[in-house]
Amino acid sequence: MQNVQLSDSFAGKRPSFIVNTIVLIGIMALYLVAGAMILIVTGIGSSGEQVSGLTPELVSRHLASIRLAQVFGQIIVLAIPVILLSAFHTGSGNPFSRKSLAFLGVGRIPDGKVLLLGVSGIFLLQPLLHTISSLEQLFLWPALGKAGTEVLRQQEQMDAFIRELAQVHSVPEFFLVIFVLALTPAICEELLFRGYVQQNYTRSMSSGNAVLLTGVVFAFFHMSAFNILSLALLGWFIGYIYAKTGNLAVPAFVHFVNNLAALLVLFFTEGTGPDSVSNPEKVIYSVWWWLFLAGSLYLFMTVVRRLSSENVTKGFV
Repeated sequence: MQNVQLSDSFAGKRPSFIVNTIVLIGIMALYLVAGAMILIVTGIGSSGEQVSGLTPELVSRHLASIRLAQVFGQIIVLAIPVILLSAFHTGSGNPFSRKSLAFLGVGRIPDGKVLLLGVSGIFLLQPLLHTISSLEQLFLWPALGKAGTEVLRQQEQMDAFIRELAQVHSVPEFFLVIFVLALTPAICEELLFRGYVQQNYTRSMSSGNAVLLTGVVFAFFHMSAFNILSLALLGWFIGYIYAKTGNLAVPAFVHFVNNLAALLVLFFTEGTGPDSVSNPEKVIYSVWWWLFLAGSLYLFMTVVRRLSSENVTKGFV
């Protein structure tokens, strides 16, 4: 299989591992600060409300502002700095030049077969992620005592926040929610984590180690102890796709489909209660579930092998 290789003209501007990590930490810190500032500018906090405590009631009152903050925060703090930095790495001075786009893996035509394999892999990975979550709920969090209880409490708050943010009352609002919670994060986060971070780590270490490290950073970025292992696994698979294709459109599309599927599950299970969606005991103590998990993992590894053998390099549009 032929992977995408960047020109040696990038060599003089490749940052070291330490510099790349400092840039990443700076962007992530700026994202947190900018998110709070945008919420204040758009009206939240003007009456003494605490931005750090986004309760369902507060989200419902300021729904439009919070959605706007979500979009602008990701575009302004994640996507735009990465696009500008690409011009520095290539020395072109133009962030939209062919060299700059090539550095990020943007501009190549994605192969339909590879897109299908990537999406199939994401869906085949879900039973494993659900199993991990069930095992954690049954054994890990109770064993951690107060710390585990706090993790569960924070996750309940996050789930309530997402449910409020994703509430839909019309068809146009349905597509707006998809744009805010599925499309924008998929594009902006892939630009940062795969297009910039993984790309640069690959120049400081092996491709495999770059995928592993970027996946861990991707998991911590979402600040969810409850989902950290599941997010790392997703990050590793998406990073593997990017390492094999060098084409950012493929992991961005797979990331979008994963987000969209999560939203659709949320829409169709709204008001049915958490036990109807996730029951750890039924998962862990069911022989049929473990057989289903084994089958899904076998098919997942088949997808990974096919991705490894596919010739996925395409030219620029």
